Amino acid sequence: MFGIKADPNNFDLEVVVLGSHLIDDYGLLYFLLSLQGEIVKKYSQSNPKTYEERIDLILKMCVEAATEAVQFNCRILGVDISTGGRVNPHEGVLLHSTKLIQEWNFIDLRTPISDALHLPVWVDNDGNCAALAEKKFGQGKGVENFVTVITDTGIGGGIIHHNELVHGSTFCAAELGHIMVSLDGPECLCGSRGCIEAYASGMALQREAKKLHDEDMLLVEGMPVNNEEPVSSVHLIQAAKLGNSKADNTLTTAGVALAVGIVNILHTVNLSLVILSGVLATHYENTVKHVVSQRALTSAQGANVVTSELEEPALLGAASMVLDYTARRIY
Repeated sequence: MFGIKADPNNFDLEVVVLGSHLIDDYGLLYFLLSLQGEIVKKYSQSNPKTYEERIDLILKMCVEAATEAVQFNCRILGVDISTGGRVNPHEGVLLHSTKLIQEWNFIDLRTPISDALHLPVWVDNDGNCAALAEKKFGQGKGVENFVTVITDTGIGGGIIHHNELVHGSTFCAAELGHIMVSLDGPECLCGSRGCIEAYASGMALQREAKKLHDEDMLLVEGMPVNNEEPVSSVHLIQAAKLGNSKADNTLTTAGVALAVGIVNILHTVNLSLVILSGVLATHYENTVKHVVSQRALTSAQGANVVTSELEEPALLGAASMVLDYTARRIY
């Protein structure tokens, strides 16, 4: 992510940022962002398979960002990379990626980019970046203690405690998707069982949708079908909305599993706000609110549960690091 600061001698120019986020083995996003958090331009690239190709692409994007900056008469301040996996933000090293991103373990991302561009470089986990985005631009503005829970292909998030991002002693704090809510639940990609991610992630819902489809119990009358389209969580959600009781029960189970994990978070850190983010957030919001009100301790039931209003929060959070750098704040 590249921060671009306007020429101070021209007060009509806008401060913009170009953000970069490695999603998985197939996608990489980047965009130009205004100081107010509004996306000016958005781009996507297919993600190369090897480390060398990925670094080359990121450097190429830096050059493109510099070219784009010319029209704003701006200068590039720094670079930040948001990525899935466990990250040491102090060293700029990705220690261990998710299984969705191959050949991306024990990778020093800071050094090659900093050496090539002679710019400061930050690297952090995408869930942590999403929490920073909510703090600067979203529902977490002015809130001292909150959690952002990302409900997407996987389950992730970040925790802001006393206005600071929590990384943990080995940089695996806020691995929210791997909070266990059952000792013998479905197998998770991490190798354990009963994790929230194994119940409530997009991958988990896709797995359940395929099961129902194989049993001819997914489709209902009035449901549009594209025979060439693989069965996904979208079909499960559509079926539930159209009255398929088995699909609805599956979504409810997923939502309860997520909610129980969130109750555990509230009991551990005593936060005042839960921000649900990601494509599945709105589908889980009511269930999470209900379970928190019924199962949390009385002292934790006052936590507010809301959905994020931000577009691409992981990118916005990466951008916030460079924007805060201009104020001399160090992460």
